Amino acid sequence: MGWKTIIINEECKISLNYNSMRVHVDGEYINVPISDIDTVIFSHEKMILTIPILSKLIEHNVNVLICNDKNDPIGVFNPFNNHSLSFKQLNKQINWKITRKKKLWKKIVEDKIQTEIDALLLLDITDQIYTLKQYQESVYNDDQTNREAASAKLYFSLLFGSDFKRDDEGEINYALNYGYKIIASYITKCIASRGLLSQLGIHHIGESNPFNLTYDFIETFRCIIDIWVYENVINKFTIQQKHELIDILNCKVKINNKWIRLNDGIEDIIDSYIGFLNDKTEDILSLDLSVGIKKDEC
Repeated sequence: MGWKTIIINEECKISLNYNSMRVHVDGEYINVPISDIDTVIFSHEKMILTIPILSKLIEHNVNVLICNDKNDPIGVFNPFNNHSLSFKQLNKQINWKITRKKKLWKKIVEDKIQTEIDALLLLDITDQIYTLKQYQESVYNDDQTNREAASAKLYFSLLFGSDFKRDDEGEINYALNYGYKIIASYITKCIASRGLLSQLGIHHIGESNPFNLTYDFIETFRCIIDIWVYENVINKFTIQQKHELIDILNCKVKINNKWIRLNDGIEDIIDSYIGFLNDKTEDILSLDLSVGIKKDEC
């Protein structure tokens, strides 16, 4: 499994050289072994990509993102039939029990509210913590009373001010959405590599949304992005900050009493979700954000 996150943001040609990605720039080139790559982000409008290198990256389950001329992620490549038992896995997904899906969504919402509480306390924001805890303690199966939305509204007003709205234009929302897309792309990769379809969610059921399951599974991890944006984005979300935010996948977080890289933690938590949905376990892993994030290890 690769570990490098690579951002290519200049005019160049990307091709396949045996089992390496060759990057040609101004008559010179470098080779990067594909086995070393976890995520690659192509972010320049005058870049040339060959079909063989795209095919090889997808075959090796590398997380491949394409950005537009504003350096915003607009697409992700996912493999077909990347799991040896893809039909069997898909059949299991289609037949997940409604009761298990509702219980898991309840757990995800409870964990999300806990990370919101942890994030606020890490940032020395203590107002309304009791209210958030009340929301967390009153989540029903499938979150029938929509505690997730109520807590998120309060949480964002505490974090970014009472006038802040998630659907407003502005640098804060721009940065939040950018960070969420980075994590969502990695979650989508994890889902596809396990023979599942991201379209089939456990709570999100939008007919035109190809990433329903992705956005079911992302909720626990959003606060990592929120903390980073709170601490780094003031007036402008710069290209340099985009590069720094991308690298947050390599930071360390605490899960199951162990410090591990965020991308590894995403995989572990998703595996616990899938195990629960498949009736294989009752244990669902959670992100422990109360101890913070080890950003110095990014």
